[in-house]
Amino acid sequence: MMKKLVLIKLGGSLISDKTKINKARNYEIKRLSKQIKEIQRNFSLIIFTGAGGFGHPLAEKYKDDLEKGLREIKNAVKKLNKIVVSSLNNVGLRVVSVEPDKVAKYKNGQMVKLLDGYIAKLLVNNITPVFHADLVDDQELGISILSMDKFLVDVAIHFKNRGFKVEKAIFLGITPGVTSEVAGRPGMTIQTITKKTFSKMEGVFHKGKGIDVTGGMKYKVKQCLRLADKGIDNYITNDLGLQGTKVTTK
Repeated sequence: MMKKLVLIKLGGSLISDKTKINKARNYEIKRLSKQIKEIQRNFSLIIFTGAGGFGHPLAEKYKDDLEKGLREIKNAVKKLNKIVVSSLNNVGLRVVSVEPDKVAKYKNGQMVKLLDGYIAKLLVNNITPVFHADLVDDQELGISILSMDKFLVDVAIHFKNRGFKVEKAIFLGITPGVTSEVAGRPGMTIQTITKKTFSKMEGVFHKGKGIDVTGGMKYKVKQCLRLADKGIDNYITNDLGLQGTKVTTK
């Protein structure tokens, strides 16, 4: 029997240096791997790795012709994912890298199919799938960037609708939650964001450094509001001990 489900996104800004090309933050990856091992004692996990400085610069380079850069971009995000998978293995977790494009189908930006049986089988066997940032062949839009923020939310809602017990979703990044912008630097952490306060706050969100082709913090919070609508607790933070920002309906 599968345990309650926790979904964790390891943001590219935390596990890599987004201001540099292919520079992993190995210390952070090792730290998070140890925290993940502790969580896995009580929960089934699905992990998602962002693109960071491995994928975003290439996605920006090929933004007008993603098909041309398809192989190069995929190889880059897989490289970062492999570093994370290796670290998780080193702390004793059973994990397997999974390519989103192989298990999910999209049409006009919306997920229309997910091989949830394959994912559930891994979880029941105490194996953690580790998805990486990806390009998908959208049935209407063609080759498209799939944000791991969106994919995590799509997967979480899919499993919740299928009757699985989704405990929470955690989005990890370089800042201790959603922070305000102060002279180009992160300021105060915003503890709670709701539908009502989002429109008033979005203009002051800290944007961070490096290239980001998937919408940044504003997009992430929008995705978290989708989780909140489904009654799924969600947190934006930099540590699996939580705190940070909670996005909720109220």
